Amino acid sequence: MRPIKALGQHFLKEPAIAEEMVKLAEISSDDRVWEIGPGKGILTQALLAKGCKLTAFELDNRLEPFLKSEFGDKMELKIVDVLQMDWATELKKESALVKIVANIPYNITSPLLEKLEEYHSYFSSATLMVQEEVAERICAVPGTKAYGLMTLRLQRIFDSAILIKVPREYFEPVPKVNSAVVSLRPRAKPVDIADLNKYLTVLTTAFAHRRKTLRNNLLHLTDREHLAQIQNETGIDLTRRGETLSEAEFITISRYF
Repeated sequence: MRPIKALGQHFLKEPAIAEEMVKLAEISSDDRVWEIGPGKGILTQALLAKGCKLTAFELDNRLEPFLKSEFGDKMELKIVDVLQMDWATELKKESALVKIVANIPYNITSPLLEKLEEYHSYFSSATLMVQEEVAERICAVPGTKAYGLMTLRLQRIFDSAILIKVPREYFEPVPKVNSAVVSLRPRAKPVDIADLNKYLTVLTTAFAHRRKTLRNNLLHLTDREHLAQIQNETGIDLTRRGETLSEAEFITISRYF
């Protein structure tokens, strides 16, 4: 079966990597697990070996006969566009918090992470194979090129870490980039943000044009006099660029809007 480029299909072909992912996700027979994009089932096999209750979501209907033949009723298979399905309805069917363990198709990584952000309260963890560049963005620190809007939005909710890096040669067809397995777990020390919508608006505006200073970006929200007041009262230099500010600094700034 030929992979479909438009679906971002790069099938993992090394069982040891799949087994390591499942080990790092700490899957047990008590767990409810979602796998997104099971493909040819190499990760599915490793998950089912732990005896978990598995639901797999696959967009490519060509894979349905193979997956049903290979795994039968050991898992629940749903042939569906996971980005278009009703996540709230699906998650309310679950009797406990869910773990996501998945080799994410490259072309849906960003919108899938947005779904995970939106419905984070339903998940106890996510262990995801993504492009190495995306993993670095998720786990970035201030002052680095990778640090940005994705970093801050996800780190508001999750403690993140890159668990292992996976060379491109372990996939078929071989992609142009390497991958990494990233862990997302509920933040151990949740942050207090008085007005979340305001905070997210400030973040989005601050990173709208990465090469611009914070002051120039935030002019889309207010005027120069107000920005001067914010700088004077917070001591935060608004001639800095967004990627140099910490989460705490962004929270402080957002209180003034």
